Amino acid sequence: MQSLLAAFTTWYLSIVIKKVKRDSILLQICTILFQFVVTLLCRFVAGRGSAYTDSILTEGIGFSLFVLFVVNLFLAVGMKKKKSMVWTFLLAFLLISLRKQMMIVFPVMCIVFFWYYVIREHQGKKFLLLVVLSCCVLLAGKLFDRTYNYVVRGAWIEHSGNSMGLLCTLLYSSNPENDRNLFEDEEIRKLYIRIMDEAVSRKLVYQTAPMEGSRWLTLSTHYADSYDAIGYGIINPVVEGYIAEYYDISEVESASKYDEICGEMVRTLWRQEKSALLEVYLYNTWKGFVNSIALANPVLSLYAAAAYLGMGILAWYLCILLKRQKCSLSRLSERKSEMLVQENMMLQKQIAQMENSICFAFIVMVGIAVNALVVGLLIFSQPRYMLYGMGLFYTAGSMMLYDIFLYNKRV
Repeated sequence: MQSLLAAFTTWYLSIVIKKVKRDSILLQICTILFQFVVTLLCRFVAGRGSAYTDSILTEGIGFSLFVLFVVNLFLAVGMKKKKSMVWTFLLAFLLISLRKQMMIVFPVMCIVFFWYYVIREHQGKKFLLLVVLSCCVLLAGKLFDRTYNYVVRGAWIEHSGNSMGLLCTLLYSSNPENDRNLFEDEEIRKLYIRIMDEAVSRKLVYQTAPMEGSRWLTLSTHYADSYDAIGYGIINPVVEGYIAEYYDISEVESASKYDEICGEMVRTLWRQEKSALLEVYLYNTWKGFVNSIALANPVLSLYAAAAYLGMGILAWYLCILLKRQKCSLSRLSERKSEMLVQENMMLQKQIAQMENSICFAFIVMVGIAVNALVVGLLIFSQPRYMLYGMGLFYTAGSMMLYDIFLYNKRV
C-alpha cells in the first residue's frame, strides 16, 4: 500500500510540475528522479537495506501524504485552486491523525497563509478565515484521537505518552546536582533522582558526551543514542513500576497517571539552566536540516550549508528577475500598440512562471525549517523524521534554475 501511494504521489507531483512549467518534460523527469533518489539513498547509502515507503507503515504513508499536502498547498495558494485548498485541509487532518510529528502542518499552513495573503495580497480577512479553518483541522484531529481511544479503550482521552519526547531531551541536558532542587513534590523528586542516577551511570546524559571530533555531530549523535535508552530503558520502567507499586488502578488510569507524572517533570525541568539544552537543540536542529536534504556527516554538512545558501541565492536572483519583468510589463502596458499585445501576454506568462517557482520553493523551505526546528526540540533528528521534503527541495531548486535559464536565454 505504501509503495503504491508513493508511486501515485510521484506521478501526481511530476504532472503538476510539468503543467506549471510549460509542459517541460525535463522538469517532469527530474521531479520523478528526485523522489526516487530519496528511496535509493535510504536503501543503499544510509545502510538500511530497505526503503521507508515499504517497511515502516506510518512513515511510509506520511512521507507520501506530506508531499501531496505540499503540492495541494502550492496549488491552492500559488494557482488559486479552491479544490486544492479543500484537499490541503483534508491531507492536514490525515497527517495529524497519522503521526503526531505531522502537527508541523499547522504552523506550515499558518506561515504560508500569512506570507501570501497578508504580506503579498493584503487580504487580512481571508488569512484569518484560513487560520480559523486550520484550527478546526487541528481540533478535528484531537477529536478523532479521543474518539479512537473511546472506541478502543473506552476512555475519552488523547494519545498517551505525549510528554515523554520533550522529557527525554530535558533529562539529557539536566544537571542532577542542581535540578533536583527544582522539584517541590517529594515523590516526583525521588523518581527524577532514580532516573538521573541510572542515566548518569550509563553515560546517557550531556555531561558524559564524548568531546572528540566535530562537536555538533558528536553531541547530536550521543543525544540520539541516548534518547530511546532514557525513554524506554529508564523512564518507562521507573515511572510505570512506581505506578504499579503504589496505585491500584486500571490500564487507562495508569496511562493518565503516567502522563501526569511526566508532564510535571517537564514543567519542572523547563526551569533548568538552559545552556546545555540550547547547545543540544542547536546541534540537533542543524543535524535535522542536514538530514532533510542529505546525510549528517562532516563533509555533507558543508554540502548542505552550500545547498541552502544556493537555494537562497537562486530565490533572491529570481526575485530580481521577476521585478525586472514586472517593470517591463508596466512599460509595455503604457504603450497602446497592437503589435505589443503578444509580447505583453508572453511577459505575463513569464511572470506567472517565476511567481509559481518562488511560491513552491517558499512552501518547501517552510516545511523543512518547521520540521527541523520542531523535531530538534522534541526528538533526535534521524533521517526517517526529516526526509519528507528532500525530493521537494531539489525539485524547487530545479524549477528556479529552469526559469533563470529561460530568462537568460531570451535575453
